[in-house]
Amino acid sequence: MIFQKEVGESLTYKFAQTANEMRANGREIISLGLGEPDFKTPDYVTQATVKAMNDGFTHYSATQGWPELRNLISEDYNKNNGCNYNASNVIVTPGIKSAVYFALAAILEPTDEIILVSPYYVSYPAMVKLAEPMAKIVNFKLNNDFTVDMQKLKALFNKNTKAILVNTPNNPSGMVLSKEETDFIVKLANENDAYIIADEVYEKLVYSDYSHTSFSSYEEIRDKLIVCNGYSKSHAMTGWRLGFAIGAEEIIRKMNKLQQHINTNTCTFIQVGACSIYKNEPVHLPGYVSELEKRIDYFADELNKLEYFKVVKPKAGFFCFADISAAGVDSNTFCSDVLKKTGIASTPGIAFGPEWDSYVRYSFAVPMETLERSVGLLKNYRLGDK
Repeated sequence: MIFQKEVGESLTYKFAQTANEMRANGREIISLGLGEPDFKTPDYVTQATVKAMNDGFTHYSATQGWPELRNLISEDYNKNNGCNYNASNVIVTPGIKSAVYFALAAILEPTDEIILVSPYYVSYPAMVKLAEPMAKIVNFKLNNDFTVDMQKLKALFNKNTKAILVNTPNNPSGMVLSKEETDFIVKLANENDAYIIADEVYEKLVYSDYSHTSFSSYEEIRDKLIVCNGYSKSHAMTGWRLGFAIGAEEIIRKMNKLQQHINTNTCTFIQVGACSIYKNEPVHLPGYVSELEKRIDYFADELNKLEYFKVVKPKAGFFCFADISAAGVDSNTFCSDVLKKTGIASTPGIAFGPEWDSYVRYSFAVPMETLERSVGLLKNYRLGDK
């Protein structure tokens, strides 16, 4: 296999590994790098999964996913987004990355172009090149306030555009596409006979003054839409590796062929346990989202007081994407220097697109006291000091 340049080591994990090595050598490290919810998986999910194991759900399941779970997912989308899906429109995968990758592999061909909305999730370029090495990646950079320049986006579509891949709410920026922006992307896709692959995993973590419009609510794009989602962020299930995609039957069938030969099936007892998510109220979510808002209100305001930072406050999720252009160095240099001098681990902006090398991503999925300590350290930080 030829590894193209896009299939490199993930910078998010590279910096996390460096931080872990420093910690192992006795250095105090504050990890604001990897994004992982700092609350526990709801007890009802854990209990239902243990019960499933004890009840013998430890063998193969249908390759496309546990039938009850697929039914529950489709019913949830129909209820919340006005869809008309059923279990045949759903595939359950071992993580959302698998769902996105299978979607790409199911539709991309060698001469295709795919538009990535930038900043993008760090693995998207690698996924594209693994799915179809000859496909051309076209980056669409959001404005510096993370809004869409509609005319610039329109100019990127052409006869070779097979798809646009968009993550909303967005990692790393915390951007949420407005209804007007979502409408426009759907219109462009329809006019150019292009697919939309929408990663909506942060949809449950939208702050109180904002709202998320799911691409699944647009009937006119239904045949060319794949929505990828899961429970890692909303239910603190990052280690469970459970995701899904919902879309037209023809696309899901192609994705299922890939799953048959790569995964066989997603872990059976985890799928059975996950059915409990749709049978219980997510009582943990309002409090958690409220806490995230308090954290980012504090963290963004404090960073904006400091010499090197300029922050557009996120609308969702648990990441802060800070402009560090005032520092006058690239994001790798900045993050390495901050880690060395303060022990604060973060992620270079270049990991989310070459256009963002003057940015750095911080996770605030940590207790408030950790953010306060981080702010204190950053107040005393000076680039270039020994």
